[in-house]
Amino acid sequence: MTRSPLPLPLRNALATLALGALDDAEDAAALAWLAAVDPGPPPAAARARLEALHVIEPTSGALLAIHAAHAPAVRAHAKRALAAHQAYRALPARPAAGLERTLARAQALWNAGLFFEVHEVLEAEWKTAAGAVRQALQGLIQLAVAFHHLVHGNRRGARKLLAEGCARLAAHEAALGGLDLRGLLADAAAWESALGGRGPEPPAPPPLRPAPAPAR
Repeated sequence: MTRSPLPLPLRNALATLALGALDDAEDAAALAWLAAVDPGPPPAAARARLEALHVIEPTSGALLAIHAAHAPAVRAHAKRALAAHQAYRALPARPAAGLERTLARAQALWNAGLFFEVHEVLEAEWKTAAGAVRQALQGLIQLAVAFHHLVHGNRRGARKLLAEGCARLAAHEAALGGLDLRGLLADAAAWESALGGRGPEPPAPPPLRPAPAPAR
């Protein structure tokens, strides 16, 4: 499950594309080209975007030489970002704005394993939130960062943030409707126990599910 970390400029460029692709066709086209095994020259719209983000060579259209060694990781990241794009676009009614939209975007990114991007989406909302919503968002951010650490091999950092995030989110879980935070907390607790040597390690980070429908 451990992934090799990408250099920060490349990671940030891919995050920009992953976030943009939730709503933007050009960013999605750029990701599709990056995800392909033998893509050929990038299409015009994708090429302009990739050049602007300093991902490809302006003349040849190939990955910049500094990025070439990371081509398999770039391809895998782009595939995850496309999965998030497809999940978000498949929603029957995408929220237009506000907290509901932020959580829908975060859920699509989370379930694609893009925990750094989840942090970016939630932090933008957290900066203007207040009260219980702000606290709940911070707890969810801490869990996202914990799983980002985990998939990159930083188990100590993951364990610390899991404990802090679970405690904060458990105290304010009612503030974020639409998500199954109770289920997430149970799954995160299993990871916290595993990292503390008190139980078996789950096979993968937990999904972020929608809230269960109310009982009739």
